[in-house]
Amino acid sequence: MELIVNNERCPQNHPCPAVKVCPVNALTQIGNAAPTVNKDKCIKCGKCSTFCPKKALVLE
Repeated sequence: MELIVNNERCPQNHPCPAVKVCPVNALTQIGNAAPTVNKDKCIKCGKCSTFCPKKALVLE
């Protein structure tokens, strides 16, 4: 299982709200770009993918 960022679904025009819900700070965002995933930190808990209103974060 891996967390994927779907850039086509991410509006990339605001601070990503899902970044703040990650319990291990595996998501980072520069400006308003799509967030990036630190795969070494990600524990695949699914909190960010559940929280993302655009469903741009997907656990596959």
